[in-house]
Amino acid sequence: MDFIRKEFSSLLLRIETIISLRRTYVRNMSILDESWLDTKLAVLKKYLSEIEYMPIDEIFETAVSSNEELAGCRTLDAIHIATALEYRKLEDENIRLYTFDTEMNKLAEYFEFITNDKIE
Repeated sequence: MDFIRKEFSSLLLRIETIISLRRTYVRNMSILDESWLDTKLAVLKKYLSEIEYMPIDEIFETAVSSNEELAGCRTLDAIHIATALEYRKLEDENIRLYTFDTEMNKLAEYFEFITNDKIE
């Protein structure tokens, strides 16, 4: 199976990663250099610029409302899966959904996404 490399997410990804970096810095200020956060944010900004983003809007509310199975995971994870569901409608392609969260991974498999566990 051939895949075209194309990263996408909702804007939620940008928000979550920036907050995680800042939280990591605050919790580890005693051992991290003052420039650590600026360096990491610059690297993150470069990486995030390569991703196509979908706005979180009414489309996601519809996706969540019409897929009761999304109640099986946390709200933010449901938004990530709803993003993949909406993107699949637009692009009609096999989508890989990567997560370390067990419940989110189970739901991704339920919706027939290629997951961490299904990579050949």
